[in-house]
Amino acid sequence: MSGVAITGLGALTGLGDTASALFAGLLAGQSAARCLPALSGTPLDVGPLVAASLPGEDNRDGQALLSDRPRATSFLRHAASEALEQAGLASSRARASLRVGVCVATTLGEKAPWLAALASLHKDPSSEIPPVDFGCALPAQRLATALSASRVRVISTACCSSNSALGLSLQWLRNDLCDVVLCGGVDVLQPFVVSGFRLLRAQSPDICRPFDLRRSGVNLGEAAACVVLESERLARARGQQILARLVGAGLSQDAHHMTAPDPQGRGALLAMQRALSDANVAAEAIDFVSSHGTGTPFNDQMEARAIKLLFGDRSRHVPVNSIKGSVGHTLGAAGVLEAVMATHVLRRQQIPATTGLEQPDPSFELDLVMGAPRAYAVRYVLSTTSGFGGENAAVVLASGDEGGVLSR
Repeated sequence: MSGVAITGLGALTGLGDTASALFAGLLAGQSAARCLPALSGTPLDVGPLVAASLPGEDNRDGQALLSDRPRATSFLRHAASEALEQAGLASSRARASLRVGVCVATTLGEKAPWLAALASLHKDPSSEIPPVDFGCALPAQRLATALSASRVRVISTACCSSNSALGLSLQWLRNDLCDVVLCGGVDVLQPFVVSGFRLLRAQSPDICRPFDLRRSGVNLGEAAACVVLESERLARARGQQILARLVGAGLSQDAHHMTAPDPQGRGALLAMQRALSDANVAAEAIDFVSSHGTGTPFNDQMEARAIKLLFGDRSRHVPVNSIKGSVGHTLGAAGVLEAVMATHVLRRQQIPATTGLEQPDPSFELDLVMGAPRAYAVRYVLSTTSGFGGENAAVVLASGDEGGVLSR
């Protein structure tokens, strides 16, 4: 099976409102996590969070988290517009003869209006609540309508939703169900998810420290990210630059616990092995691992074990990073954000350091990128994600100049 071309990138994160701003912030070691003034003294004052702002707005105080405005749809549209513009597909005329697919990953979708309606009903049980538009599929549906998409799918497999969506998008193109797929991920901060992570004691009261000896949990964040995927043949026919390639994907299920991962990392390992097999790429060819790296005690330990099982003695020499110390844990957007970062790494040959990592847990025995970006020859990237319920999803990306080597 062949891979597909990545021809457009878009991102909206706490580091800025473009994909280039994301990568620049990662290279600079910036963290967008901070305690939000609007939440001070409320039950949502759980520690550092990462708020993002659309162009023309300032959400640094976190006030938007408390509103009933449907922000996820706006976030997704912004990232999609940037990706389509770079791919030369921003106009309806450019897309007129193409079968466009929209595949969006999210854990919550558009939940804010529903939460506001519930709050109103709680204050006055006799009040009449007018119908509100909300739901997991709403951002994707509205984007698909705007693009006149012929195929649309919403993926909600917890925190590995993005990599699951990338895998499905890859299959659509391989099976000639679409000419172009806009694959995105989006989640915004809402009281529902902040309260949930607080109850699970997964939110850190301090900054997120992936793979650090002092790691204590996540910093929840909000973001949207999109990539445009298409066949290499179509990209070349359109005269479009191939930024990178998506060449393989794999899924697995721990069947271990509702929220805790398999401590031995067997599920994560299986997803990575399946992604490599799908890509027809040996583990020895992987030059860099973009880890899930949430900064929770259990996830980082599990993931380190899975990486060691995959690479054996070579695990000490394969660079590994996590971007969650910079942009927070963005739930359904996490994997596509990593794909955007990985595409920049493949083009720039620079791996961002893991923000927040200062004292690596010595038991991990991994080559963790820390302190400063690392110049490194990277042709193949393995990105791995895991989620509640035992979900695991991994993808393999490759540089844009590999030619036929990537086909099997």
